[in-house]
Amino acid sequence: GCAEEFECFMKFYKDTGLFGFYVVCDEVAVHAVGELMFAINLLSFSVTDEEVERAKRELKASLVNGSGTTQESCNQIGKEVLTYGRGVPPAEMMLRIEAVDAEEVKRVAYKYCNDQEISCTALGPLHGMPELYIMRQATQMIRY
Repeated sequence: GCAEEFECFMKFYKDTGLFGFYVVCDEVAVHAVGELMFAINLLSFSVTDEEVERAKRELKASLVNGSGTTQESCNQIGKEVLTYGRGVPPAEMMLRIEAVDAEEVKRVAYKYCNDQEISCTALGPLHGMPELYIMRQATQMIRY
């Protein structure tokens, strides 16, 4: 069993936000949800500078190479207004992205992902799905 579809999402606003992942898989692969939770928690401890630089390049490329349609431009401006209260010029956004480093990613991931509450929605044959309290425990990492 393996995942048929996987997608990450992130919605953020001025004072709140939500991020997560969406997985379509068969009943054999549903146990992988716990492994995904563990991987998200690892962001608090083991992000490398190379990984952050690669992610920054991909994000900047996606911003520069947007679809170019009027609808996409309006969507982007709307997101910026909801998040920052104003439209953000591309040069400023590039500077904001460039300011992120591995230590900042670890700091933010620790604050918002490590030992925090989660929510989960599932549909279908779930006999292999970890229980919510087990997935919640996956947000903790005890290091000796």
